[in-house]
Amino acid sequence: SGAFKVAPGDRFTVAGFGVTVPGDGKSGGVARSVTLTTTGQPGTLQIRLFDPKTRNERDGLGACNGDTGGPAFQDNSGRLVVIGVVSLATAAKNEAGCGGLTIVTPLVRYREWIVQTARKLGSPLAP
Repeated sequence: SGAFKVAPGDRFTVAGFGVTVPGDGKSGGVARSVTLTTTGQPGTLQIRLFDPKTRNERDGLGACNGDTGGPAFQDNSGRLVVIGVVSLATAAKNEAGCGGLTIVTPLVRYREWIVQTARKLGSPLAP
């Protein structure tokens, strides 16, 4: 499976069905994806992503209400691999809302449990 490696500046694609306007449920329900950039010091507990055009200084693209649990993909030699799930979003400058940071929980700490549980449930999930 290889070592988990994420560095500031790495790019990830997140996908979800969340709203595009906080508080406006009618703006959600459509599958969307966006490529965001890693900021800070990513680790196995969380990866913080932002829109590279706005850098969390003003609202930009990112996850919002309804996107929690959606996949975060990393490009691995031209193949998108799920590396985590969206867990939180903020507005610019870490305020309440959307368009600032998208927080991803990496799956590396939970991978073995996921594989074992999938097998117990009868899934042909590859190791």
